[in-house]
Amino acid sequence: MRPETMRSEAAVSCSMKAMSRLCQCLRLLFVFSSAVWGQNIAIYSEFERFDPWGQIVIQDREPAPREILSPAVPRNGHLSVHVVVTAPGGTNYFLYTASSPQDVVQVRLYREHFMPCGNDYCSDWLTELRSPAFGVMPESQAMPGQTTRSYLLDVWVPPGVPPRRVRLEALLKTASWLVAPMEIRVIDALVPGTPGLTRENIAPVGSQSSETARTQLLRYVNGLPPEMPLGILRVRDAIQRNAAEDALLALSYGLNGPAMMLPLWPSFGYLQPGAEWYLRVRDQIRTRARR
Repeated sequence: MRPETMRSEAAVSCSMKAMSRLCQCLRLLFVFSSAVWGQNIAIYSEFERFDPWGQIVIQDREPAPREILSPAVPRNGHLSVHVVVTAPGGTNYFLYTASSPQDVVQVRLYREHFMPCGNDYCSDWLTELRSPAFGVMPESQAMPGQTTRSYLLDVWVPPGVPPRRVRLEALLKTASWLVAPMEIRVIDALVPGTPGLTRENIAPVGSQSSETARTQLLRYVNGLPPEMPLGILRVRDAIQRNAAEDALLALSYGLNGPAMMLPLWPSFGYLQPGAEWYLRVRDQIRTRARR
């Protein structure tokens, strides 16, 4: 064989090996990229519950869901939000929570368990977790094709914290990091101490999530004291507690009686679509409390 032919064949062999290595690298990059692109983490209000397949349950669907970026929270009050993780089947992940500055607010993370509600599955029962929390998709074989898991992030602002801003993040760790940030605006308004009346008063799990908040609001309008839940065991318990705190805040700033609540009546939700109508009531109470 001539030297020129040998050199040509060697060159072709090297070129084919290089192409093979390049193809392997591209395949690995594609697999990695596909896994990353299929993952997401987002924050939603306490009134937007998701099913295991990434859809807001039909009872809670809102024409324009509120983007939770910089919520106002009174001192001695709570903020509850859903952290929704979406990923393809077979994904393992860690979920972290972080605040800056640290130790200004108290943060609790709960796993939400799905349960049947009508023709859908709603997240309701809670299990408290430590950060970081490990998760896998799907969480069980009982829900084939599951792409979504939901968590409750429950934040309490101690009464001694002065008005300020606190950055809070939910972080998803797989092959890379994904971050869902928000900024808490601690306002000067102070929720007074919880009342002695403690009684479970929640709507059925298949109802619109704001129905539990409506119950506390109607008690307030009719001059009845708010009711605190026996404990935070379900998403509905957190909603009841938060609505009771809104009523306590309104009472402490003299926003009592039907006459004071008349400007809020259009926001009560009887003519409002979606479950987030109650957020407009909360906004007005906190705005008036700051005056």
